[in-house]
Amino acid sequence: MSLAQKQKPDQFVDFNAGPDANAATGSYDTPPSTNGRDVHGRSPQDTGTLVVKDEGTSYFDSANWRAILEEVSKINGVKDYIGVYDDDSDHEGAEEDVDGDTSPALLLGMSRPISKDELLVDIPPRSIADRLVARFFKTTEPSLSRYLPLQVSVHILIVTVAVHGPTFQREYEQFWKNPQDMSFTWIAYLYAIFALSVSHYHRSEEPLPLNMVDPISIWKTFRKRSAQGLMQSNYLTPGRYKPEALFLYSLTEFYRSQDAQAGVSYLFGILIRLTMRMGYHRDPNHYPSLSPWEGEMRRRLWALVCQLDILISFQVGLPRTIQPWQYDTEQPSNLHDTDFDEATMELPPSRPDSERTACAYTRSKSRIMKVFGQIVDLAFSREQASYDEILSIDRRLQEAHDQLPHFLQYQPIGQCIADPTELIMRRYTLELLYQKSRVVLHRRYMAEPHSKYSYSRSVCLIAARETLRHHSDVYNESLPGGQLYAERFFMSSLQNTDFMLSAMILCLEISQENERENALMGPQERGDLLCLLETTYRIFKETRHRSVDTQRGYAALKIMLGRVKGSPASSDEQNKQIDGELLFQS
Repeated sequence: MSLAQKQKPDQFVDFNAGPDANAATGSYDTPPSTNGRDVHGRSPQDTGTLVVKDEGTSYFDSANWRAILEEVSKINGVKDYIGVYDDDSDHEGAEEDVDGDTSPALLLGMSRPISKDELLVDIPPRSIADRLVARFFKTTEPSLSRYLPLQVSVHILIVTVAVHGPTFQREYEQFWKNPQDMSFTWIAYLYAIFALSVSHYHRSEEPLPLNMVDPISIWKTFRKRSAQGLMQSNYLTPGRYKPEALFLYSLTEFYRSQDAQAGVSYLFGILIRLTMRMGYHRDPNHYPSLSPWEGEMRRRLWALVCQLDILISFQVGLPRTIQPWQYDTEQPSNLHDTDFDEATMELPPSRPDSERTACAYTRSKSRIMKVFGQIVDLAFSREQASYDEILSIDRRLQEAHDQLPHFLQYQPIGQCIADPTELIMRRYTLELLYQKSRVVLHRRYMAEPHSKYSYSRSVCLIAARETLRHHSDVYNESLPGGQLYAERFFMSSLQNTDFMLSAMILCLEISQENERENALMGPQERGDLLCLLETTYRIFKETRHRSVDTQRGYAALKIMLGRVKGSPASSDEQNKQIDGELLFQS
């Protein structure tokens, strides 16, 4: 047992476990439909939360953790003490921030057009470039870098799926023979790959190749050059490699912060319009003029764009852009890059889903993402769904989760001692997506008193609890001596949002429990919930310097736990500064 494992908190009691509960996953069997006997007919209606400030207004739907925190604040009477919405990321376009590198460079524009010679000036020597490109392709770990002062990560497998290795190798050789012959778009594409590679070196706390010294300034340079190349190519018009280059550039912007960034969602909006204008939303089989290689690479990129459209839109509290009725593009085949190339006349049959390929994770994730997209649509819809519809989606979600290949199904960390770290992380990511989907789907029924909705309340609480338990497991095993220490920067802004959402759900439940005349939880169950929230509070406390959102979650948990335990923070404590930022205001 590692030192980190010894620090793991006690097993959390499943306070909602019933005869149908699955002990391994904390899941329930979905109850049968009501067959039209829907007592209240529709899901509870909500108007979300509108925050009005001098800079403008910000809207958060009820499924957003910030809206739930607002609800908790009202119940507990601590609204005046938490600076919940002092979120600079919501006002990235403020004039005083333009020179502070807080918004995507591509959206703010460049000062002047540049020549190809100017664009090429920051290409490193080939001895360095080769190492950066190799790092990009050979890294099998599921996370990328953190950037000072904040850490971020994302699955590099997602990134490399969009780049066909053998084809890139050939074009890369052509580039070094005559760089001037390559398009502005391809050079922007290369700079984005450089930026992603530098980020991974930095995350791994490894020195950069040869005489490269400052990873932050180098990353900024590569990111800027990628944006300049896209601008010079007029990235708003269709063109070869423009979607791929814009996709990789957008991810370099995503890595800038562990908090939700509205600017990244705007970039993805542009990317989506570009890919649709180029026909990526229609399956290549409709068009014989597209080669099998080109069609398959279009499927790969479209699958990634659809997934990130949902995830990033939900993260910033906006509806997704792509709707299912708008496209018929099939999922990419389960193939290795070596199974096909530009000369391929006919794609080979897709390999079994049980076989691990570059696309296996993306294909498996797409099944859950398809259902999560429907759940997000309901969360943002102004039309109230029937409870039968909720239960139907719940069943589809469970089926998608059950269909995961065995090697991607979640296993407790103690049963993974012989598994590669990257595989463990992919399992955690899929499991967190599944649990988040359950939370968002059933969240609106948390406060419904009718016993008919007890299933939704139980599932929502169990899913929130499981998410925070996974949070604790990953955190503890990421400490020195733990199995995941090499991946201690795994958590991305997307996962961070999941943890914040679950923590606020449990805070809301305890707050509402204190207001109920007839308690729904016994002393043991309430104590177990508080124990889990205290564990989450300690993790937030240790990691709050990495994220503004985590600092807010830490502040909320600190006040809420103090009030629940009967020892509210003093006014002096509420007004003290933590890490130089005023979190509590009188």
